[in-house]
Amino acid sequence: MFFILSTILKIFIQPVIQPFLLLLAALLCRLFKNRRWARMFTIVAVILPLLYGFIPLSHIPLQFLENRFDVPILEGRPLDGIIILGGHTGNGEISEGRGQPQLSAAAERFTTALHLHRQFPDLPILFSGFSGELMPKGWSETQTIKRLLDELGMAESPNILFESTSRNTYENALYSETVLSPQPGSFWVLVTSASHMPRAVGSFRNAGWGGVIPYPVDYQTLPSGFPYIWNLPRGLHTMTIVFHEYAGLFAYWLSGKTDAFIPK
Repeated sequence: MFFILSTILKIFIQPVIQPFLLLLAALLCRLFKNRRWARMFTIVAVILPLLYGFIPLSHIPLQFLENRFDVPILEGRPLDGIIILGGHTGNGEISEGRGQPQLSAAAERFTTALHLHRQFPDLPILFSGFSGELMPKGWSETQTIKRLLDELGMAESPNILFESTSRNTYENALYSETVLSPQPGSFWVLVTSASHMPRAVGSFRNAGWGGVIPYPVDYQTLPSGFPYIWNLPRGLHTMTIVFHEYAGLFAYWLSGKTDAFIPK
C-alpha cells in the first residue's frame, strides 16, 4: 500500500503538473464565483514555473542533499561487499521491444558498479531492485542488468548477485538482507545517486544495516555555487528531483522507515 500511494503522489508533485493543478483550482474558483482566488491561482500558475527556472532556488536544496555524504576512500578499509541500488535502468518495455538493454540518467550507478567490481573482484556485489513502476512492463531491472553484463562478458562472475523483488528504497534494504545475511561488524559499500543517498542510508540503518558506507554518484549540482542564474528546462529537471527526494524523506520519516528526516 505504501508503494502504491507514494507512486500516485509522485505524479502530483511533478513541477510540470503543478501549473495545471493550479489552473484547475482557478477554474473551480471561477465556477463558484470566487474571482479573487481564481485570479490568485492563475497568477501563481504562471509565475511558479518561471521561479523554478531561477537556478539558485532549485539548486540549493538539491545541493544540500548531494553534499550530505562525501565519496569515501575504500582502499585499505575492511569491506564485506557492495550494494548497488536500482533505478539506473531505462524503460523495460522499450528494452524488451528493441532487444537492447537501456540505461537511465542515473547510469553512473551501473558504471560505478563495474568500476568497484574491477577494483574489488573478490567482494560480492549485489544489484538490488525489481521495478519502481506501478505497473511494470517489459524487462525488469534484473533482466536488463543481466543482459548488460552478458554483453560485457561478465555474466558468469560468481560474485555478482541479484535481489529482484524490491520496489522502493526501504524494500531494497529489507530484501538485500535476505540475500547477503550481513553479520554484526560487517561493512557494506552502498552505491546510489547522491540526492537519493540520505533516504537510502536512513532506510538501511533502520533495517539493521549497521556498517553501511555511503558511496554517492550521479551528481546533478556543483559542490558550491551555481553554473548559471536562470535556465527553465534545467530548473524544472532539478525541482523534479527536489520534490521527489524531500517528499520521500518526509514520508519515510513519518512512516518510521528512517529515524531522521534527513539522515547524515
